Amino acid sequence: MKRILVYISVAAAVLSCQKEAGAGSVEVEDEVIYLPAEGGIKHVLVDATTEWRLEYDTSTSWMSTDLHGGKPNRKYFTISFLENPNTSARTCRIKVYTSDRNDSKEITVIQRRQPSALQFSVEELEIECWAGTYSMDFSDNIIDKSGIRFSTDSDWITLYPYSAGENRIEFYVDRLPSVVEGHRTGYIYVTCEVEDEGTVTDVLTVKQFAKGKCEKGRIAFAPNNGIAISNKNNAPQYIGVVVWQLLYSL
Repeated sequence: MKRILVYISVAAAVLSCQKEAGAGSVEVEDEVIYLPAEGGIKHVLVDATTEWRLEYDTSTSWMSTDLHGGKPNRKYFTISFLENPNTSARTCRIKVYTSDRNDSKEITVIQRRQPSALQFSVEELEIECWAGTYSMDFSDNIIDKSGIRFSTDSDWITLYPYSAGENRIEFYVDRLPSVVEGHRTGYIYVTCEVEDEGTVTDVLTVKQFAKGKCEKGRIAFAPNNGIAISNKNNAPQYIGVVVWQLLYSL
């Protein structure tokens, strides 16, 4: 009787070991995957000893996979993802597990945010010789706008104080000296220090022409950005999306 019990115990142990040896296992290439802000695809390597499955929140609108599982000889799956238009990263978690649920791995997918940007509405502004006050629009996607700064290295351009949160800068331009026959060029810079990105910047080129060198009473912009026309009676007429005011000094 004792010998029979020993045989039964040994057989049970052998069966248990065989079952353990046949249990599925799975490994993945990376447990954290970073995707660029631009849309695209990403292949993710999988190494499993048995059939494996994928599980994630399928209501996630910006990301999907080409399959929900595979056999041991299938060594990857593909993530398709849309462009992230936001200024913050977004995350999705994918669970990869064996069909017998003996082993699993979780992958955290992080899509990076759009890089911060500052941009004047035009690259270059041409004005006549008259002194005047101007305003220039700019666009940005920066979250903390308190760090936006404006500067100029031209002594004939004076910047007015900028209020954080506004998307317009105002500045005053001195009259061009009569001794200048052609034009002079100045620059206005907009910068912002962004965490993990460094300095984000753009530059506006201001060209002031001698009297008669530009069309009479005209401020010229880049195409499709509008112009402002002022007559000799100091009655401005505004055309386009940006408003300008000339203060003539005769």
